[in-house]
Amino acid sequence: MSFEAVQQRLDASRMGKAQVIAIVVAVFIAGLDGYNLQAMAFAAPVVSKAWSIPKEVLGLLLASSLIGMAVGSLALSPLADVVGRKPMVLVALSLMTLGSLFSALSNSALELGMSRGMTGLGIGIMMSLTTTLAAELANRQFRPFAVAATTVGVSVGGMLGGLVAAAVLQTRGWEWVFGLGAALAGSVGVLALVALPETPAFLIARWPANAFERLNRVLARLDQPLVSEGPIRSTTQRSSYRALFAPGMARVTLRFAIVYMLTVMAAFYVISWLPQIVADLGFPPATASLIAVTSSLVGVPSALLAGTLATRFRPICVASTAMIGFGLALAFLGVVPSTVPMLMLAAATCGCFLSASTAVFYASMATTFSPLMRVSGIGFVSGFGMLMGGLGPYFAGVMFGHGVTRTGVSLVFGVIAASGGILLSTNRATAHAAVST
Repeated sequence: MSFEAVQQRLDASRMGKAQVIAIVVAVFIAGLDGYNLQAMAFAAPVVSKAWSIPKEVLGLLLASSLIGMAVGSLALSPLADVVGRKPMVLVALSLMTLGSLFSALSNSALELGMSRGMTGLGIGIMMSLTTTLAAELANRQFRPFAVAATTVGVSVGGMLGGLVAAAVLQTRGWEWVFGLGAALAGSVGVLALVALPETPAFLIARWPANAFERLNRVLARLDQPLVSEGPIRSTTQRSSYRALFAPGMARVTLRFAIVYMLTVMAAFYVISWLPQIVADLGFPPATASLIAVTSSLVGVPSALLAGTLATRFRPICVASTAMIGFGLALAFLGVVPSTVPMLMLAAATCGCFLSASTAVFYASMATTFSPLMRVSGIGFVSGFGMLMGGLGPYFAGVMFGHGVTRTGVSLVFGVIAASGGILLSTNRATAHAAVST
């Protein structure tokens, strides 16, 4: 039985209960990513005041987890195409648990920055894996919704994290924000150990030792038909970074990476600095967290709506339009009056377009890259984007430190976001490749 035949049978089969549970676990992991991604932003107003941190140093703290994410995506996530999805999930969750715990115990900006970098390593691995897990555990019919659900999970995690942080910061210190992240990561790690299987797509593509027995055990667990003979791997299956830069794929990979870099630079500006911007306007930290939550709250339905539109229109067109809208929303954030309702409206507009663009963009990558380079592809795009774009919070801190106003900084990042959308929309090769699988 060929690789393609096994995969086609899995794609055409009905979703079993165990498959649904495993996808729900992947969504939980994505939610944990969302919480840890914004934890430093939630704590930033309190930390900066308690330690009298200048804006430039605060920008480095906000960027530290993003730099760790870039390293995790580039250097560690490709291992999931070699050793398997589940082992790297457990490694990532361990890093997130330890990093959050060390963050809570930090006594200096240096210690906090290093511990957030460790947390970022785990987040970077998981950002590539959650969409891959959803794509490989779902059948063809359910796959777009499953991938979109993981991106929604990130928004939900950030939203719930903001609500929890707002409540915690009213009665507790900033350390509790990170301590809660450590407890959540450890709990999800136990859940993943028990409920998350290795994906059939990895086993039949990589065909490691004892793969035939392992594949049938996984298929039985997922209530799927067993295979009677070992699948024959396709000779076109190539692994890791070599395949990403093969003729016909290199342009697609690089275009995805550049567009994502521009989007990340703008996205992490608003994610990292929005609570501090609100606090600098004279509002308490709890109010700053609640306004930041508005962005995540609106992001949930907008991501699902974008996923629905992508089934009727070309996904690249939907994603590029949303990225341009995100750029306009950032410009709007810079000029709205300093009132809670208007700041909430601006945050909601940013969250709407950002979540819509991210959901469809990740779904396009998950279906473009083949199984043996799926995590490597998403990891490279995510890692390159975060390595360069993750410096956005630092650059914003430098601009704020030199007296640039909210209007000026927001306009700069708005132009960056819109440029990513325009670049994506003008590349027909990328658009064709992204919807061809």
